[in-house]
Amino acid sequence: MVSQSVRLIFPSSLHDEPIINKLMRRFSFTVNILRANIAPDQGWIDIQLSGRAPEIEESLSWLREQGVEIVLLTN
Repeated sequence: MVSQSVRLIFPSSLHDEPIINKLMRRFSFTVNILRANIAPDQGWIDIQLSGRAPEIEESLSWLREQGVEIVLLTN
């Protein structure tokens, strides 16, 4: 099992989308919310993903496809 911390940056077009809920339902790993700053026009959330490396990489690709910007954080 590996862990990866990332910052997810959400554009205003995703303001009403339950992206974290979809992420947790679609992939089988642990999501730990570290901190967040959410506003009506844009927001970000720092999370730590723990699980199998291939699934974490797949989830990051899926998030990018949804329009979420990803910044890798140091663990």
